[in-house]
Formats: sequence, C-alpha cells, structure tokens
Amino acid sequence: MTKEQLLALLPTSEMEIQLKDAKGLPRFAFLNERDRFDEVQGEVFDEEEPWPNHLPVIGYEDFLGDLVCVNLKTNEVLIVDHETGEHLETIAASFEEWLQSER
Repeated sequence: MTKEQLLALLPTSEMEIQLKDAKGLPRFAFLNERDRFDEVQGEVFDEEEPWPNHLPVIGYEDFLGDLVCVNLKTNEVLIVDHETGEHLETIAASFEEWLQSER
C-alpha cells in the first residue's frame, strides 16, 4: 500500500471504531481525519528516535492512548506503544477490509 492509497481510504472526519474489550472494559480506536495526516506524522517524528516511514500513524486507541498505525509493507492495522514504538497488537490483517467492516 502506498501513502496515497492510505490517504484515499482515511475518513474525512474523525471516526470511532470499537475494538475487542481490554480486561472487560470497552475500548475504541479513533481514526484521524485525512486532513490531519501530515500534522500527526510531524507530531510523532523525532530526529533522535526516528519513526519508521512504513508505519504511518492514523489514529489512537483510547484505553492506553497508544497509536493506531498501518504497516504499508503488509497492510496490517497495528497498535503501537506511544512511548517505545513497540508493536503491541494486530487489529486487522487488512486496512481496507477493516474499514469496510466498520462502515
């Protein structure tokens, strides 16, 4: 998936998607609107600890505030630790299918 393909799929306004519960509590992913894409990437980018180019941030998970990303190499939707950048969870195998199932 290219950045342009990803941008075309992002919502035009913030979108809330329910995720599997964590410890019995409901949690949600919030996808940022398309117009904020570059702004959000700039917030994550750090010259001392660069963020991988193939892992753009598309939103956040509300339970712990971790980042929702799409792996452009595999098309997987991931939750990534907001402090360490460590992959915590795979939400879906395909970004397109995940979005279609939620609309």
